[in-house]
Amino acid sequence: MTDLALRPVRPFPEPAAVPAAPAAETTPAGAAGRRGDTATAGDTGPAADTAPDPRAGRTGQACTGLIVAVLALLGLAAGTPWQAPTAVAFAALGPGAALLSHLTVRPAATRWATTVLASLAGYAAVATGAVWVGWWQPRLAVGAMAVAVAAVSAAGLLRAARAGHGLGSRPGPVRRSTLAGRPTLAGRPAVAWWPLLAHAVVIGAALALWWIAVSRTDVTEVGGFGLLGTVSPFFLAALALTVAGFVAALAGLRPVADRPITPDRTTAPDRATGRGLAVAGYLVLLVVLLHGTTPLLLDQPQYAWTYKHLGVIDLIAAGNPVDAATDIYQQWPALFAGAAQLGAAGGIAPATLADWSPVFFNLAAAPVLYAIARTLADDRRVAYLTVFGFFAINWVEEDYLSPQAFGFLLSLGVLLIVLTWLRSPAGASASDRRAGPDRRVRGWATGAALALLAVLTAAHQLSPYLVVAQVAVLAALRLVRPRWLPLAMGAVVLGYLLPRFGFVSAAFGVFDGFDIFSNAAGNAESWGSTGQAFSAIVVRTLALTVWALTVLAVLAYRRRLRTVLVPALLAATPFVLLAAQSYGGEAIYRVFLFSAPWCAFLIARAVVDRADRRLDRADRRLDRADQHQVGRRRRRRWWLGPVAAVAVAVALGGFALGTVQGRHGQLAVDRQTADEVAAARQLYATAEPGATIAVATSNFPSRLTAAYPGFNTDVPAGEPDLVVGAQLRGAALDGEHLPAIEEFLGSFTGDPAYLVVSDGMRRQSDYFGYFPPGSLDRLERLLDGRDGWSVFQRSDDVTVYRYAG
Repeated sequence: MTDLALRPVRPFPEPAAVPAAPAAETTPAGAAGRRGDTATAGDTGPAADTAPDPRAGRTGQACTGLIVAVLALLGLAAGTPWQAPTAVAFAALGPGAALLSHLTVRPAATRWATTVLASLAGYAAVATGAVWVGWWQPRLAVGAMAVAVAAVSAAGLLRAARAGHGLGSRPGPVRRSTLAGRPTLAGRPAVAWWPLLAHAVVIGAALALWWIAVSRTDVTEVGGFGLLGTVSPFFLAALALTVAGFVAALAGLRPVADRPITPDRTTAPDRATGRGLAVAGYLVLLVVLLHGTTPLLLDQPQYAWTYKHLGVIDLIAAGNPVDAATDIYQQWPALFAGAAQLGAAGGIAPATLADWSPVFFNLAAAPVLYAIARTLADDRRVAYLTVFGFFAINWVEEDYLSPQAFGFLLSLGVLLIVLTWLRSPAGASASDRRAGPDRRVRGWATGAALALLAVLTAAHQLSPYLVVAQVAVLAALRLVRPRWLPLAMGAVVLGYLLPRFGFVSAAFGVFDGFDIFSNAAGNAESWGSTGQAFSAIVVRTLALTVWALTVLAVLAYRRRLRTVLVPALLAATPFVLLAAQSYGGEAIYRVFLFSAPWCAFLIARAVVDRADRRLDRADRRLDRADQHQVGRRRRRRWWLGPVAAVAVAVALGGFALGTVQGRHGQLAVDRQTADEVAAARQLYATAEPGATIAVATSNFPSRLTAAYPGFNTDVPAGEPDLVVGAQLRGAALDGEHLPAIEEFLGSFTGDPAYLVVSDGMRRQSDYFGYFPPGSLDRLERLLDGRDGWSVFQRSDDVTVYRYAG
């Protein structure tokens, strides 16, 4: 196989060439290692040797692919206790690792991010293709994929061994370079383990506090203020320790200018302190705290709307075709097919997948976000702060088991490819724009972006159009190549939509009118309780603060705008959605979600740059100080770092608390009880086929089994409800409203009709103010004695009435 080296476009602006400093030149004591110093481009002695072979990085991918493939095969064959985690690892790493074992993708961050993206997209594509052709043998398909991945990875490992980059090869010789007039090692320095161990202790303490908090929290006592109003204070202590530890580890990372220069004239990784691993550990810990708490507190997956997705997964897992032209979930099946295939291969119940999907999707997004940030700014501190900041500000709960969660991850993947290999620096001349990756590399990158977009298009209805809009803006300003890329991307998404356009337009609408304020209003008409008002104010304040800080960050670069032009455009482009669609009141949430990564990057870069500049000025003042001023200026310089760190920690902690409130402020509504889930399963198993199933409010785990297509056949999504469907919001639900309810149920073709009333609906009504207190209890008493109505099933939390009409 011919080697294909996929090297990224350098982050712009290009650093100016700096003359080589003589190795023997002395350096003032106060200036050595200063943040303002620039590493020399010249090297002394053996540093002029040739750069290490970039193909050496393939060994890691080959080993990863081989290991996860073998473990997946063992799990399929023997059903080992590790079957579930090995199946997840194979889906997330296997296919991509095998592919990249034969491609040279640099740097390592991009290589591993691409591995995750290629694996998940390929895994979902295989499952979707199997569903479309009507050949559903998921275990056989995964087994065949695992055999192929093992073979391809083994071939890649053999090639690497023949090239001298196998497992037994030694690292290259340690070379010397000159940094700010000082000789420094340019090879891989040894890890100083004590800082890493210190941070490991902090992470362990935070995990212990978190576990204590989970064990001492009774979620049945949750009130109107959600998780934060109920959880043990140990949770707040764990979160504070996580944020403080992250900032401390981040502050210990050396900036680019303080790191040595390798023989291929790139900065050497900062491995000397081990703080990079510590920072990564804090990122994982934050994801666990934010997204792994509720799965341990709840005995059922949260969010009523999650169960509609479980029903589609169950439908596919049972081998049924996805050919219902009026079911929007079956028309965009990529996520559901992939989840069904993963469940079959790993022996994982759909409910378990739903529980831990937020943790999975955020961990999968972390390397992609990190690689994007490293593409835009060659500073690990900016990249780490971008990822941590995004997790801290992302209060939009769209990372549950849903097409939009998968779509958002793939959207980041498409933009990573575009920014890494198809970007041209802003303001560059025509000759400069032609420089960089050659035509073959651009061709492969273009094909990869379109392939990833194709999987994204089959997964979600909205995400592809936001990505196309973002790429189109960059192409219009000549920031990406080829210029026709948005046209090709548009052809992919429109080609998928056109056969389905009639159904989508009739059932959901495509254009809601050019009313930005109406489309941005959200899906809450009013605040029905103090808890809802508090959560709404918190998340609006959080969103406005993030956007305001982003504007300030861009203004800080107004004299160097081209350095932040690309992320600024990507942050602003999602707002175009408000000009056309309300998306059922969720458009503003999608706008924030798709702008948040770029906002996090812009804020992170501004924070790091400002901190460095302040320290540089303090260093210069210290160098110029006379003997009477040295002590005072040294103390002032020493305090700059801690003060900045405390400010960043307070901001991140505040953002994280706001995100917890935004996500789990309505936990009293979002939690579904075991009795409600069992009642829903019984209803779909025993109700008459073709019947209409209506609900008092939408908070019910409906459509959760493969039987759901046999009910509500004239309802494209959701269930008929009394709040929106019957337009009875605010009604007392007394005797005068019963004729309206019966007329509403009789308007559907399905006969008979079932009406569900549950405790979860009471909690939702009280929280959002749908009905006056006691209205649903009054409705039950009226229906118990009314002609034409009978109790179909009743349990502790749920009553189902049958209406014969």
